[in-house]
Amino acid sequence: MRGVLPARAALSLCALLGLADCHGRSAPPATAVASRGAASDGPARRDDPGRSATVRALESGTLGPQDRTPVDRLLLVLDGYTRPKREAGGAPGEGRPDRALFYCAQLNADFSQCVLFDGSDEGAHLVGVEYVISPSLYATLPAVERQYWHAHVGEIDSGVLVSPGLTDAAHTALMGELRSTYGKSWRTWDAEADPLPFGEPTLMWSISPGKLEPATRHEMRSRWSRTSREE
Repeated sequence: MRGVLPARAALSLCALLGLADCHGRSAPPATAVASRGAASDGPARRDDPGRSATVRALESGTLGPQDRTPVDRLLLVLDGYTRPKREAGGAPGEGRPDRALFYCAQLNADFSQCVLFDGSDEGAHLVGVEYVISPSLYATLPAVERQYWHAHVGEIDSGVLVSPGLTDAAHTALMGELRSTYGKSWRTWDAEADPLPFGEPTLMWSISPGKLEPATRHEMRSRWSRTSREE
């Protein structure tokens, strides 16, 4: 989960995650989560002709490169579901879980930071953020702060959270590392309902495995499968 790092460090991380190709070539693309809802037809939709000349020039490579180090560090991709904390105590099937792709950078063994998108295509919308901390760091939090952090153990054990594209061995190792962590997640935009980010951010929570409705279970099973690759 490193980005623009010295080549030796990047290769070490790549080997640790068990990725088949550690020399800068891209992994096979994952199946996109469709960007849909109000935002897909609203003012925040992707519109190539309408974007600025400067942005189009950056994409075409006709302008000088800019330093993208923080963004390029978002190497780890997770696919999961969350729901507002205020709905977490509801009955099974009550409320609508939100599926999101998490693009994460690990700053160190105790702390990672993620941006959440509602898809993986060019028109995906940035809909939130999540911070992930280790159990040792969670133990240092005051009681008043812990109310904002949810455990990941249920999401890992139930398969709610997966990391697409990794080998089985790497996926198992990664999930083992994440299983004991805690997350603080804020949803800044309900892109299926609102054409723009409206109102205050919503504190999101993990979904109890016993409260997954059949529709969510079906969608979970239909997500992209992990691609087996030779080590």
